[in-house]
Amino acid sequence: MCDPDRLGALEAYGILDTLPERAFDDVVRLAGRLCDTPVALVSLVTATRQWFKARTGFPAPETDLSRSVCAHALAQPDSLLVIPDLTQDPRTAANPLVTASPGIRFYAGAPLRTPGGQVLGTLCVIDYVSRPEGLGAAEADDLRALARQVVSQLELRRAVAEREAALRDARATEERYRRAARATNDAIWDWDLCADHVLWNEALATAYGHAPATVEPTGAWWLAHIHPDDRARIDASIHAVIDGTGTAWSDEYRFLRADGSYAHVFDRGSVIRDEAGRAVRMIGALLDLTERDRAEAARRDSERQLELERGLLEAVFRQAPVGISVAGIGPGAPNLVNARAEEILGHGLGGRGLSRYEAFSALHADGRSYDPHEYPSLRALRDGAVVTGEGMRYRNAATGEVRLLEVSSAPVRGEDGAIQAAVTVFLDVTEQRRAEAQLRRLALVAEQSSDLIAIADAEGRVVYVNPAGRALVGLAGGAAQAARLTDFFTPEDLPFAEGTILPEVRAGGSWSGEFRVRHFATGAAVPVRYNLFSLRGPGGAFEGFAAVSHDISARKAAEAQQEILNRELSHRLKNTLAIVQAIAMQTLRNATDPAEAREALAARLIALGKAHDILMTGEGESADLRAVLAGALSIHDDGRPGRFRLGGPPVPCGARAALSLALMAHELATNAVKYGALRVPDGYVTLGWTVTDPADPVLALRWQEHGGPRVVPPARRGFGSRLIERGLAGSVGGEVATHYPPEGVICTLTAPLAELRTGG
Repeated sequence: MCDPDRLGALEAYGILDTLPERAFDDVVRLAGRLCDTPVALVSLVTATRQWFKARTGFPAPETDLSRSVCAHALAQPDSLLVIPDLTQDPRTAANPLVTASPGIRFYAGAPLRTPGGQVLGTLCVIDYVSRPEGLGAAEADDLRALARQVVSQLELRRAVAEREAALRDARATEERYRRAARATNDAIWDWDLCADHVLWNEALATAYGHAPATVEPTGAWWLAHIHPDDRARIDASIHAVIDGTGTAWSDEYRFLRADGSYAHVFDRGSVIRDEAGRAVRMIGALLDLTERDRAEAARRDSERQLELERGLLEAVFRQAPVGISVAGIGPGAPNLVNARAEEILGHGLGGRGLSRYEAFSALHADGRSYDPHEYPSLRALRDGAVVTGEGMRYRNAATGEVRLLEVSSAPVRGEDGAIQAAVTVFLDVTEQRRAEAQLRRLALVAEQSSDLIAIADAEGRVVYVNPAGRALVGLAGGAAQAARLTDFFTPEDLPFAEGTILPEVRAGGSWSGEFRVRHFATGAAVPVRYNLFSLRGPGGAFEGFAAVSHDISARKAAEAQQEILNRELSHRLKNTLAIVQAIAMQTLRNATDPAEAREALAARLIALGKAHDILMTGEGESADLRAVLAGALSIHDDGRPGRFRLGGPPVPCGARAALSLALMAHELATNAVKYGALRVPDGYVTLGWTVTDPADPVLALRWQEHGGPRVVPPARRGFGSRLIERGLAGSVGGEVATHYPPEGVICTLTAPLAELRTGG
């Protein structure tokens, strides 16, 4: 069972814990029918459990291995495992599924053997009575054939998934190339060497002035526009690569612009060869070195201006105990990730573009998988969105651990307002924002952060607090520079901070955890995720403190509210499941027509669902009686006016009573449609109620049918009739009576109003 090759083969199919699929469901239904058994399963055996991709007649979606009979089939992968009486076989006699509910007795399983010889599990059939004769030859052959069909479906499913993944990769690659070609200032060329056909991107016109209509798409046109003094050298150098075995070529020369001047360019290209090694295609880019030199000079000037800020903020980025990544747009854009981010994610940034997000493994807080376009950093790059504290469950690529992250992302804009990069903060411990590789934007990152970011010198004097931090602790802009680091702690927490936190940071470490900071204006304690770490100079000397704190007040309140909601949901769900189980057992117990039973059960569950919808629209645990009855009757309304005539005062119903009343109204309406007033076009039903005896209020409800065929009392009472007459007795102590006068059925209900209002 724990064979790594077998488990690896099972994992490769990507089938475990997936939703039901019709192809597999059809197989188990057919297997149960061919072998005349009430239970049939497609069972996949992992190292710790057996999980059922498809099942019929068996309630649980999986069991642990101690309850697995299919696991024994792995020991004989080439033949059926047939156990005529599970109580007599030493392998299964003590199995809880045999000794207790549901008390299975007969088992036959055909192995699911892959083309590579690995057995993933079985297609099995199970009966609740022993079969000394086992399976007939035809039944055994049919079961083996269906098992082969299950494996074929697994292979087909995997092939489809692999094809879709390949198509996504191809589309992503094509899109990246298209965007790069359109966004770059380089003149990109694509030379089909066999046809001597050259394609240029738009930069040939924008950078060098050559309109597309004037460009001949040949290698000769390009060579003719090279300066005469450079032409022979370039022709020889590029053909030395094309005619040889190399794959890369680069050189500098003068290229003729449309205005007659020459641009000093750097050209480089890559050769694509066929299987015989013959050069068939070459792709390259033509760069104007004048623009490059100008950009380089501007970059150096910018670095000189920001040198002081860079040294300080580089230390923050490098030592921060929060995960920070910087992703940019276009060639040369920053793509950085710090060590803490790699530890949180279990990987680096990966490749450029959308493909990196397709490889990530993240879920929304509600369990939905992230679409690549939904990642906060991509939204910041694409739309300029500022995302703050977005909940994310992330599977660490190295450890497999799923972590709950709070992710914030914001764009970094240039002087022209264009988005240049996105800075993303992964809050596993704390949050801090960092900027791109062009580190002159790092100061702006701190200013845009939604967390408290503060810097103090070696003596603890605060030299910087970002706007979000000043707002969090109630500091005016000027007051921040007059504060000390110890002023941020509440009086109760100050001894611990001075005795433990600050000495640990001064010694070269850091401290993080849930803590409190003091609101300077009100004195209130603000709960935060607090991080304090040391700043060190180039020589390793201690130069000060950096603090990053994230307000967790909303999260604390949300956790408390979520606990209340979870308890309420659990309570309601248990009640509903008990009702559904009772209805299903009674509906199907004596059913002679499966289709009719299925239709009746579905209608009853729909009635329950409508009652639940009404309950859920309110803020409490009750619903109005009229709304409950109208919801249950709506599925029987054929659109004719006046079919149901309801009247009575407002009466609140608890959840338990609402469900019972909805089922009762549904059963009465079902009988009226089949046999009574609703069977004919002019028939109708009056449904009225009153509340009597103010001292001890009692609800009196009366159902009466009018204009239908002559009523004949039924010869026998089915589950529907019992549900009508007894439905409220067990839930709220109500009394129901049904009468069958010739002119129309009458059903009356009386119930204590206090019991009716009980939530249940």
